[in-house]
Amino acid sequence: MALSKVDALDAVREVLMYQQPLEATRLNRIHDALNTDPYRDWAPTVQIPADAPQLMQELAKKSETNYLPLLVKTFSQVMKVDAYTTNVADADNPWQWWQRNRMDSRQTGLTRSALEYGSAYAVALPGKFGLAQEKDGPAISLFSPRQMTALYQNPSEDEWPMLAVSTEVTGKADQIVTLYDEECQYLFGLETQSIPAVMNPSLMVPFGTGSLKYIETREHGLGVTPVVRYRDRNLLLGEELFGIVEPLMRIQERITETTFQMMVAQYFQAFKQRYVLGWVPKNEAEELKASAAQMWYLDEDPADVKIDQLDGGDPAPYIATRNSAIRDFAAIGQIPAQSMGIDGISNISDATLAGLEAAKNREGGEIMTSLGESHEQLMRLCAHIAGVPAAAEDYNSEIRWRNFEARSYQQVVAGLVQLGAGLGIPTEALLSDIPGFTGQRVAEVESLMKRQQAQDTLRRLTAAAQPQQPDQLKLNALQQAQASQRGQAAPDAGPTGG
Repeated sequence: MALSKVDALDAVREVLMYQQPLEATRLNRIHDALNTDPYRDWAPTVQIPADAPQLMQELAKKSETNYLPLLVKTFSQVMKVDAYTTNVADADNPWQWWQRNRMDSRQTGLTRSALEYGSAYAVALPGKFGLAQEKDGPAISLFSPRQMTALYQNPSEDEWPMLAVSTEVTGKADQIVTLYDEECQYLFGLETQSIPAVMNPSLMVPFGTGSLKYIETREHGLGVTPVVRYRDRNLLLGEELFGIVEPLMRIQERITETTFQMMVAQYFQAFKQRYVLGWVPKNEAEELKASAAQMWYLDEDPADVKIDQLDGGDPAPYIATRNSAIRDFAAIGQIPAQSMGIDGISNISDATLAGLEAAKNREGGEIMTSLGESHEQLMRLCAHIAGVPAAAEDYNSEIRWRNFEARSYQQVVAGLVQLGAGLGIPTEALLSDIPGFTGQRVAEVESLMKRQQAQDTLRRLTAAAQPQQPDQLKLNALQQAQASQRGQAAPDAGPTGG
């Protein structure tokens, strides 16, 4: 049963005023740490005095060397869903809705959000498809946890939330807030004008610079809140670790701070500095002349004047300290050190490269296991919306990920050939393991193989049905005679014709 306007507003008020602020502080901190926009309102992460010279502020700005986006890209670039296997007929396969919702490309944002913040959300509702929007089918929307908040009775075990609230900006001034429950979605718009005091306060929800105004209720009747939660890993309640970015933010600060110190030393101490004690130039021209002179002549008492120089700064300690922080970053983040610019690794074989990426593959495998479960849940939800109960209840279905392992093409193909020849594994079962073969490519090759097999069978049957020519009869007789002389059974002569 649909909620009343008052109950829907109460639910939205509960989420936006109490639950969402608890998450917003952490999420905004991660978002700011990942923000690399050069035109943003910049605040240095290194500690410098508020009244520091402009030059010092510029050095602090240039020292920002953010490896956190690289960390996210290193994992997201090898986490691409390639196909969905299920036991239902091809016409009922929910994978078609993945394709129609352009999820091949949109999955990148979903995966990155789950990696960055530890969670992301997908919403599937009945929608329209086709050029004329005349075909029914599930429509998928994607949200980061900064845009959606979902409430679960048991967060570690429940498959579906009790309710969820999303915020979506549709224009420069328009903002839509949507509440989802098991039967309906409730839409609210932002009212920026002043609201008369005579209005019922229970119908008002403060939001941003105004209040939310009820727009409409849309019934979906799915029986579940159509929100699928994606998490980078599924841990027990109370033991959650959210995202791969937050644990490395402190080490990132170390890298930036050491880079800043190195740049200061490079700017102010890179060259030897001369100094004079006991003499001060009378004007700027005299100072410039002394600075440019190779030999100084001073009309002063030698006992009162001392000329000496300071050695240039050595950047080596800063470089070593910075590389140490980068290695810590790579070790804790489980990403190859060479991908972060650590030198000393070159001219290595494919096998060595695969060994260097072993830790990354293990971490990525754990994350893909969790994300894969959510993808399968989304596919079952799409099947439920499309009215295919067999696919909606198919818990044996499986997401197939694209293979990005660092192995040479020849090495992988040779291994697959040995599997097929030695163990008798059908070729069709090995196609998905060929590097570069996407799900669509595998389906195309399987279709071509079936067509080729059918043509070969037809060719053999046609050849067997045709009468043999006299020359063929003579050849068969000769083969029989030779076999008799060797004491062997004569080969089958085959049909001889009428």
